[in-house]
Amino acid sequence: MKQFFTALAANLVTIAVCVVGVIVLAVGIAASAGSRTPTEVRQGAVLVLDLDRPLSDQPARTEAGGLFDRALSPGGTALSLRAAVTGIRAAASDDRISALLIRGSVNSDGTRSGFAALRELRAAIDSFKVSKKPVHAYLVNPDARTYYVASAASNVTLDPFGSLLLPGLAAEPVFLTGLFEKYGIGVQVSRVGRFKAAVEPFTRQEMSPENRLQTQAYLADLWSEVKQGIATSRKIDTVTLQSIVDAQAIVLPPDALQAGLVDRSAYFDVVLDDLQRIAGKGKSSDTEQTSAKDSTRAADLDMLLDRPSLPQITLDDYAPLAVTKERLFSASQVIAVVYAEGDIVDGEGGEGMIGGASLSRELRKLRNNGKVKGVVLRVNSPGGSAIASEQIQRELSLIKARKPVVVSMGSLAASGGYWISTASHRVFAEPNTITGSIGVFSLVPNVKGLANKQGITFDTVKTGRYADLFTIARPRTDAELAVLQRGTDAVYDAFLMRVSTARSLSVDSVRAIAEGRVWSGARAVQLGLVDSLGGLTQAIRSVASLAKITGDYDVQEFPRLKSPSERLTEMLEDKPAPVAAQLARTQLADTRSSAAASLGRAFVKELELLLRYDDPRAVYARLPYILTIH
Repeated sequence: MKQFFTALAANLVTIAVCVVGVIVLAVGIAASAGSRTPTEVRQGAVLVLDLDRPLSDQPARTEAGGLFDRALSPGGTALSLRAAVTGIRAAASDDRISALLIRGSVNSDGTRSGFAALRELRAAIDSFKVSKKPVHAYLVNPDARTYYVASAASNVTLDPFGSLLLPGLAAEPVFLTGLFEKYGIGVQVSRVGRFKAAVEPFTRQEMSPENRLQTQAYLADLWSEVKQGIATSRKIDTVTLQSIVDAQAIVLPPDALQAGLVDRSAYFDVVLDDLQRIAGKGKSSDTEQTSAKDSTRAADLDMLLDRPSLPQITLDDYAPLAVTKERLFSASQVIAVVYAEGDIVDGEGGEGMIGGASLSRELRKLRNNGKVKGVVLRVNSPGGSAIASEQIQRELSLIKARKPVVVSMGSLAASGGYWISTASHRVFAEPNTITGSIGVFSLVPNVKGLANKQGITFDTVKTGRYADLFTIARPRTDAELAVLQRGTDAVYDAFLMRVSTARSLSVDSVRAIAEGRVWSGARAVQLGLVDSLGGLTQAIRSVASLAKITGDYDVQEFPRLKSPSERLTEMLEDKPAPVAAQLARTQLADTRSSAAASLGRAFVKELELLLRYDDPRAVYARLPYILTIH
């Protein structure tokens, strides 16, 4: 009895501590939100674009996020691409902003901060330069993505101990087949499309000839766009740039200066001195102390420019001001921008996923909202579950019957991402968007060998010949594989019909450019898979024109961002996160670490992908792994 009461007391103490902890956390969040001072833009301020912040296709915030807000947000360090573009464009005409500073290194996971997103960012930087305000870029060891953005600056400074890492682009997939065979894990597949390479990491030990061909073709298109952007900004020709890349790969400061790839080689303090002069800050120590106080929040949270006397504001803090100023809250007409970023999965989804059920529910609300006159679907997805893709496509088709739908493709809109794009009146993509991959596959693993090695065996009782078709206890028979292939073929035929109807192409024409092959946005326009080249801004204007909107309209973004308290409530609910989401949190985001860490992340990423394969029929429309580009 004594032990019982001791255990009871211990449990009560534990519960009390947890409750107090939750209360303290909640109070902290409320205090953080309530005490946050309004963001101030000081006269002569330098707008700081930190490339370390990944760009994501998600709703823009209308107020700067606090510490707790970021801590509780999925991918809380990400910055909305639309917010970033809106902020930079607004700063061009803001008399309080004296210059733009670009620093840091692009951190991309293939979806966020993809090349298409970076192209939209470059366009915003170019529009800022039209105002004749200077754009300074400070670089240490920039890779191709980072230099692609920074080269748009009017003045590019390379650290004397840095270098330009410009060896070109490469795709280096990881193959797990040998590992699976070693431990007795079998994977059987059915697929339609010679180029549908999403299954290759589990069935081959090297790239197939077809996949090598499409990878080479896509990388060539992508690299051509990168070279052209750099060459245009730096006023050199692409042939010269390619010769430098092939001869040096790692370009040292003297060579970069001589080639015109940078304007100077200098330390960061020199750049800050220049910005100090531009801002016109020659004030007394008292003024500097006041300035330091004003910039405490930016310095504490972002730790960017350690110079209190220099007026500065980060794009993270400035963008919400610009987005809010652009909104027309009283307008009676609304254009809805719906974001679809991540893997398409069945059900509700989770972090980095598009849930078929959750996004469909969001679309139904917009269909029945009389104020919404048109919908822009922003797609940044490699695809995933065929059933979830069809579920989303169906809801978009119902909207399309009532009001215009325009698709804006981000860095990825392939396979299932292209599937959901077919329910639209018009499709926009960037030249370096990854799209196409019209093909499907079925993947069914088994652990018979692994289990038997551990002394584990299975036995089955069933009421039908194929009752255990999806068992993981054994390989599929030829007859069972034929059943799976028939289902895969049916989904592929449906995919072809969706594309044929949407693009006004014959089924045979679609079949010729399908086969699971990946295309760049530029090639997709030529093939008729995309209507026009352009970004999210062009898509919004297009849907307004199709809706014949006269007068003012407000742009609202969905799914709605949740408040810190709402996210905290969800965290405390007795609802486990999806396994894939839990595994995703274990991955390191920094792509500039050691080769061993990179290999480990690639391995985990492929395993995580297996966990995201949750289609009830095990049929998927997903892009292959070639998005791991470095």
